[in-house]
Amino acid sequence: MRSRHAIALLLFLACGTALAGPERLTAGAPSAGGPGEASPPSNFTLPALDGQPVSLNQYLGKKSVLLVFWATWCPECKAAIPEINSLHGGPLSDKLQVLGLDFRESREKVSSIVKARDIRYPVLLDEKGKVARDYGVVGIPTYVLISREGKVVYREHALPPDISRYL
Repeated sequence: MRSRHAIALLLFLACGTALAGPERLTAGAPSAGGPGEASPPSNFTLPALDGQPVSLNQYLGKKSVLLVFWATWCPECKAAIPEINSLHGGPLSDKLQVLGLDFRESREKVSSIVKARDIRYPVLLDEKGKVARDYGVVGIPTYVLISREGKVVYREHALPPDISRYL
């Protein structure tokens, strides 16, 4: 029984390490920071499903940005889609830009799920997982809220219960 627990723990750690990638494990690796940290988030440019490049910096200074790190296989991600759609198209949409960053999946697979699940917010393809590693993502879903001023104000595996207080 003890060996089963040890094996399970080793598998858990190996999966976390694989998701984090070698860049995250080295000293001085880029970090998105956490609430209260002054470091600005890493800018990135990723392709949207239509192939057009989208950069984080095109929104900073204008709106807060909610980064949604997700994957098509994630049940929690699927369950959150209606709430995220509401944030994207609701009363906070003039203050908040939602960007879904799919983790390491093909354009075809993501596109079919976006259509099937009626995802209305922009979805970007992090096909190599570099942006997820830069932001220290070690579990899906991860939500990173960046203020209009460019500071990370929220970072968790669940949506903030009252996102308006961060805007």
